[in-house]
Amino acid sequence: MKQVPILCLLGALVFSSCETIVEVDTPPHTPRLALTYTLSNQAPTAEYQKFFTGRELFVSVSQGVLEVKQPAGRGDASVELINEAGQTVEQFRSKARQGHNYTTGRPDSVYGYYVPVRGFVGEPGRTYTLRAAVPGIEAVEATLTMPTRATIETGSYVSSTPPSPFIRGTAGRLTCSILDNVATTDYYIAHARVLDRNGTYWGYIRLDYNSNNGNNSEINLNRFQLSEGSNLYSQSPFSDAGGNGQRLNLSNDILMQYDGSYGPGGTYPEPGFIEVIVGTITPDTYRFYQSLNRYYDTDGNPFAEPAPLFSNMRPGYGLFGGATDATYRIPL
Repeated sequence: MKQVPILCLLGALVFSSCETIVEVDTPPHTPRLALTYTLSNQAPTAEYQKFFTGRELFVSVSQGVLEVKQPAGRGDASVELINEAGQTVEQFRSKARQGHNYTTGRPDSVYGYYVPVRGFVGEPGRTYTLRAAVPGIEAVEATLTMPTRATIETGSYVSSTPPSPFIRGTAGRLTCSILDNVATTDYYIAHARVLDRNGTYWGYIRLDYNSNNGNNSEINLNRFQLSEGSNLYSQSPFSDAGGNGQRLNLSNDILMQYDGSYGPGGTYPEPGFIEVIVGTITPDTYRFYQSLNRYYDTDGNPFAEPAPLFSNMRPGYGLFGGATDATYRIPL
């Protein structure tokens, strides 16, 4: 019986002798500008900005890997879009978001969101440069050439019963096909929204992950499928590699949900159209979304394969992306 505490003491001494304190030098870090912005051939109307919040300009500053504070946006950035002739064609102002000084209309100096002030529209085939700077940080820039518009051949929608009686909207299967250009390597991203009978925004569309067809179980970068316009982290870019010059088909089970004020008893107006938006995106935009999805797939796992984010902003971080959109309306 007397051997038990002695063995325990010996074990404690052994484990304590294995404890080693290792000093790790903090990696040097120079703060750099970090931003995301996607230029489109669509006019940046209030309706467009509401739907494509994932494309809007956001400006922040990088921080060291050992810093524990939450990264914050910058509201004091100077950002301009320059055309190939060297002319400034667009500038941006800081804006407030709902919940962040939104009710007062004051600029949001914390979260770093910006809106264009000139309403400029990108033209396919034209080259643009985005430049940004904030006080005390080295300026950054990136250049792109807007891609050509996709050709949407057909589109259809077949309704079905919603998976839940609590969903105020309709469910069904959305399909469309585009004719890919055989002469170029192209990258696409698809979105869809619902319009009323007057052609104004009615509601949003999301993938039906509970569908029995099982084709929406997860994001698959090798399959053409819908993305969410309002979420930077729910983008599904698609490459025509392996199908160059062929007809590319999108087919998703979806839920259409009304996004407006309900009437008595929860009534809402009838939808009129589904609008499919297929954007031809730049190679850098495709690479950025791919790397972003892979980064989030690691889910903070320290044993996962490294998933660095792609960046085309120099000498900073982030994305200056381009999307040339083609639209196709399906009557309901």
